[in-house]
Amino acid sequence: MNNKHITVVILTIIVAAAAIIVSQQRAPQTSREKIALFPELAEQVNDVSKLVIRDARNTLTIRRAAGNWSVAEADDYPALVDEVKQTVLAVSDLTIIGEKTKNPDLYQRLGVEDPDNKGATSHSLTLTGNEDEVAGLIVGKARRSKSAAGAPGLYVRIPGQPQALLVEGRLSVSADIIHWIKRDVIDIEGDRVSAVRLQPADGTEVFLTRENLTDDLMLQDVPEGKEQESDYQIGRMATVLENVYVEGVKNEENMDFTRPAAIVNVTTFDGLTADIEVVKNGDQSYARFSFTGHSESFGNSDNANNSDNSDSWESTDDTSGETGEGEELKPTSEEEGVEPTPEEEEVGLTPEEEARALNSLVRGWAYLLSTSKAELYNQTLSDLVRDPAADGTGETE
Repeated sequence: MNNKHITVVILTIIVAAAAIIVSQQRAPQTSREKIALFPELAEQVNDVSKLVIRDARNTLTIRRAAGNWSVAEADDYPALVDEVKQTVLAVSDLTIIGEKTKNPDLYQRLGVEDPDNKGATSHSLTLTGNEDEVAGLIVGKARRSKSAAGAPGLYVRIPGQPQALLVEGRLSVSADIIHWIKRDVIDIEGDRVSAVRLQPADGTEVFLTRENLTDDLMLQDVPEGKEQESDYQIGRMATVLENVYVEGVKNEENMDFTRPAAIVNVTTFDGLTADIEVVKNGDQSYARFSFTGHSESFGNSDNANNSDNSDSWESTDDTSGETGEGEELKPTSEEEGVEPTPEEEEVGLTPEEEARALNSLVRGWAYLLSTSKAELYNQTLSDLVRDPAADGTGETE
C-alpha cells in the first residue's frame, strides 16, 4: 500500500470518527443521563404540606392540615387535590436540559425575572415539608420546540441564583384562586325549574312560575300599563342555578348577611328548593346557598319516608376538594377506580339526597358570583317588564 492509499484510509477513519462524535452530541436527550432539578424531592413528595405561589399581583397559599388541602386566602376552602398532586409531582419530575443566561437584563425574555419586578410575567413556587423548604423555583415561559416530537420544556431559575435553566417537563402554576378550587359548584338544569321568586332589598317582590315542563316561565302580577319583557329575558330566570361557576369564595362568617341585597327562592318540579342570599362587597356580589328536598309533595312518599331530615347538614362521601388523613401525593401502587354500575347511574338521587349532597358542598361558604349570575340574581321588577309594544301605526296598544 502506497502513501497515497494510507492517507486516504486515515482521512476516512478521521471523518467516520468525527461523524460518530457529532451524532452522539446530537442524540436525543432521552439517551443521555438526566439530572433532576431537585434530586431529593422524589423521596419527599409525600412530606409536602404547603405550596406558596406568587406572581406580580397575588400570593396564594395551599396547605394541608389534618389530611385536607385548602386555600388559606379563601378561609381554608377545600383545594383541588388532583391539582396539588399534579403540581408537586411535576416539580419532582423536572430535569435539567441546559444552562441559559446569567444576565438579569435577559431574564424577562425567558420569563424568569423576579415576580416583584415591574411588568413581570413569572411565578415563584415554593414547596414546604416538615416546616422546611424542599423546593423553590421561578417558573418562566414554556420552550417553543421546533420539532413536534421535541420534549416539553420550560425556563426556570432558582431564587437568589443568577443562572437561568432550560428544564424538561410540564409545569403550569397560577396565583389565581380559581385555578385551585372547584368552580362549578352547582348545576341544576333550567328545565327542572317550576318557579322563581326574587326579593330585592329595595324593590317589589317578583314571582315567575309555570305549571308544566313544556310551558314557559311567566311573570305574575304584571303592573298595569306594562307587559313582561322578551321571552329571552324571562327565560333566563330559569337558569339561576344552571352552570353556577364562581370566581372566589369566603367563609360566610366573614360576610355580613344581616341585610341581603337580594333573596332568591327557586323550586323545581321534582321537589328541590334552593334559597339564595346575595350581598354586595363593593362592586362584587357574593351569595350563599341552602337546599331542601320534598319528595312527598311530588308523589314520591316512599323515597321521602326512607330519607333523613332534608334540613340537616349531613356530610356525604363527596371528597372532590379534600384528601383523607394520611393520603399520599405520590401513589405507591397502581390506583384503581370503582365505576358506578349502570343501575346506580339510572337511579339518581331523591330530592332529599340531592339537597344533602349540595349542602355538604356549600354549607358555610359565600361564593363570589360571575358577572352574569350576579346580574341575574339582582334582577328587579323594572328589569323584567317594559312598555307595551307599538302596533303598526306607531301607537301603543
